[in-house]
Amino acid sequence: MKKEFAMPIIVLSLICLFVTGALAISHSITQPVIAAAAAERAAVAMREMIPHAESFKAIKMNFPGTVYAAYRTTNDVGYIFITIAPGFAGDVRVITGMNSNGTIIRVAVLSHTETPTFAAPVFAESHIGLYSGQDRYGIEGISGITGSTVTVAALRNAVRYAFSAFELVMAGGAR
Repeated sequence: MKKEFAMPIIVLSLICLFVTGALAISHSITQPVIAAAAAERAAVAMREMIPHAESFKAIKMNFPGTVYAAYRTTNDVGYIFITIAPGFAGDVRVITGMNSNGTIIRVAVLSHTETPTFAAPVFAESHIGLYSGQDRYGIEGISGITGSTVTVAALRNAVRYAFSAFELVMAGGAR
């Protein structure tokens, strides 16, 4: 009787151990490849933000939680800030490229969970392109889009967070 009770438990435990081991081996093989691909995608996105940059170096500072990452160009032509702002349906992750004077070179949305019908006009190049060439105060004059108030605010806030991070970098002398 004990054997009939214990055998299924032992077999299931061995199956679980085998599957766990297989997953661990699979992860250890694929994780470096995935990390390298993600780093290359990030490098391509940063080069699109600041085409004249030679390369980028991460800025190590205590940024607020709204700043996901910050980079400076090695040839001092600008900065990249990846920021997160809450939208209507979730977080909006934005990458902002700025020149060394704090003027926006380019803004792009990396990811969002906003409703597509409301987000499409906000994240379209015709609207998001209005941020290029603006400084901290210039973005306040960019008009909203009717029906997408929260999504427009999320985009604007993410860019504001990039300006705040830029000011922290300039004040802290992180170059």
